[in-house]
Amino acid sequence: MGYVAVTAGEEIIERAEELFEKQRVEGEGEDIGLDQVAGQLGRLTAQAMSEGGLYAPRLAALAVKQAQGDTVEAAFLLRAYRSTLERFDETVPVEPSEMVASRRVSPAYKDVPGGQILGPTKDYTQRLLDFDLIEGEPEDPTAGWDTEDAGDPERLTNVMELLRDEGLVAEPDAPDVDEPTDTTREPVSHPPDRDAVLQELARGETGAVTALGYSALRGYGQVHPTLGEVRVGRLPVRIEHPFTGDEVTVCHTEVSESEAIVPVYAKRDDPQFAFGYGLTFGRNERKAIGMTILDASIQLEGAAEAAEDAEFVLDVVDGMDSFGFIEHLKLPHYVTFQSTLDRIRAIREREGLDTGPDADASTDAPDRPAGDGEPPAAEVSDDD
Repeated sequence: MGYVAVTAGEEIIERAEELFEKQRVEGEGEDIGLDQVAGQLGRLTAQAMSEGGLYAPRLAALAVKQAQGDTVEAAFLLRAYRSTLERFDETVPVEPSEMVASRRVSPAYKDVPGGQILGPTKDYTQRLLDFDLIEGEPEDPTAGWDTEDAGDPERLTNVMELLRDEGLVAEPDAPDVDEPTDTTREPVSHPPDRDAVLQELARGETGAVTALGYSALRGYGQVHPTLGEVRVGRLPVRIEHPFTGDEVTVCHTEVSESEAIVPVYAKRDDPQFAFGYGLTFGRNERKAIGMTILDASIQLEGAAEAAEDAEFVLDVVDGMDSFGFIEHLKLPHYVTFQSTLDRIRAIREREGLDTGPDADASTDAPDRPAGDGEPPAAEVSDDD
């Protein structure tokens, strides 16, 4: 596919950009602040951070505001900004069990160690429009709660560890590499190692990850897992002190984590569970669960179903790639379309079909090769 630069009048382009900005500021409403976006639209900023691969809540709020709520556009802005940053250090790996969880539910175990923590959710209530929000004054419904005796947060046992202790989990083969792949700096090669798969899924577009995971559940795949647990909480970010070498916690990140348990009956002599893993920035349980399904599906290495084909999944879940490729169709395709138009008219003229009132002026290239006379089944893209 060939591309050429698209040129237009600079003033026209600037005015188009100003019209776009006008859409955001027109009306009688007050300009929305970054604190409002970050505080009240946290799931939106979390999605932008996850897909942008940058944990920066306030910058994510700015990106969401600038993109007028378009999360893919906001993620693009974050990735572009991220590419300008200097990398100072690499963090020390942390165990998910270190998470200070604000929410943790286990569909697999009713009496899971540490208990079920519903946390902030509307999963168990009716989803109805709340018209009180139209004119409602901000009010904290938990203001009267007595939380003085709540105690320190408990360190929760990972549900998968319960199964591992019984030898019931088949661990994936460890990749033969010294350092994990950094897909933000190295292109993914196929077949990809699992660390690369997880990184790409973590930055995948939420809708795409959800849709492909859903396809497996709908029968276009072999994975229909039981979720070991879904957690939302804060994980420490640690680095080694440059002088002492001691590990130092520099901040915490809010993440959503999910693990899926998948029965594996192929090993009849030693039946075990396989599993899928998902972790994203911020509150985005749906994407984390979708990741677990796709991670488990890709480990099957099947080629018959889309969700099990790593190359297919990684090629389509990235929002930047799909966003760019879909939206490039808005750019001029004058030459390409005229060529196709001429070909169709030439075929119709040769077949004696009605070519319309403009038939005489339809083409100046009637002798263009037209194959065996059959109309093209699909357009082969050769962009202007």
